[in-house]
Amino acid sequence: DRENWGLHEVPQLASYGGFIFGNWDEVAGSLDDYLGNTRWYLDIVIERAIGGIEVFPGQQRYSVDGNWKIASETFVGDGYHIPQSHGSAFSLPVRPLNPANPFSSYRGKLTYYDIGLDNGHGFSQATLAGERIEVDRMEAKEMGSEVVEYIEECYARLVKLSQAQADVYAWTFGNLFPNFSINNFSALRPIGLMLWTPKGPGRLEVWQWGATDRDAPKILKDRVRHDFIRNQASVGLLAQDDTENFEQVTASTAGVVAQRLDFNYQMTLDRDPVSGFDEFPGYISTYCSEENHRRFYGRYAELMDGGEGTRQAYEGPRLAAQG
Repeated sequence: DRENWGLHEVPQLASYGGFIFGNWDEVAGSLDDYLGNTRWYLDIVIERAIGGIEVFPGQQRYSVDGNWKIASETFVGDGYHIPQSHGSAFSLPVRPLNPANPFSSYRGKLTYYDIGLDNGHGFSQATLAGERIEVDRMEAKEMGSEVVEYIEECYARLVKLSQAQADVYAWTFGNLFPNFSINNFSALRPIGLMLWTPKGPGRLEVWQWGATDRDAPKILKDRVRHDFIRNQASVGLLAQDDTENFEQVTASTAGVVAQRLDFNYQMTLDRDPVSGFDEFPGYISTYCSEENHRRFYGRYAELMDGGEGTRQAYEGPRLAAQG
């Protein structure tokens, strides 16, 4: 009797830029409302891909003895872990995942910002003045005319959206609240997609995919795939660093004394948003900052308290009206 005992259908399904989102709550708001001003930045990685985003074959899953929120907050804005956690990887004579990492020859030539967005979403290490496309242009010349032409077409697609979005070109990493993280280093690097799936207290399962532009030149596709495997795969240089952080932070906060203490997220609390960027949505803060962390945990606390966007918030007024 498949009609009565078949798979339970997801009550709300929506797609944005090829990403399919499902919601088990039939009374929750729309995906567009949930993403809010984050869509402006998602459009950059979605529209920059000439043929659309293509996922590499296969999905990686691995378990971590860590709290999922530590993973999410790392991607929502933890820029200050990069030189400390990934310093040894960046010092190796291999093509870096981030062309503008703190150890590269471009250091000091790019000005980064953190961007806090609606509903606890956030992106980090974004350039807003066109610097990132210039880095890609220099690197594309080393790969041949086909890649140079490809980069210019990617940039032209973003200009059609808006000059401001073309000036951003790529933000380095970000997180869609609560637990969907994205790497977006440049058109010459892989797109990383990570889902931090809670598996109980102090335990999470990482679901991970690598992706690129379906119409990227073959020479670039091959290089991008190797970049992802070497750096961000489960045994990659950077993923191992991050995983150790997730586990050690979780373990170090489990003790009796640590449980009595609060985390400190006061960095840049005394500063106003950066001015002069009115055409860019969101709260623009200096890099590094903990503004995105405060927004992430502020949204989490709101939901835990039954605030806007929760079943309690949606059903409470309806039940009250019913008497």
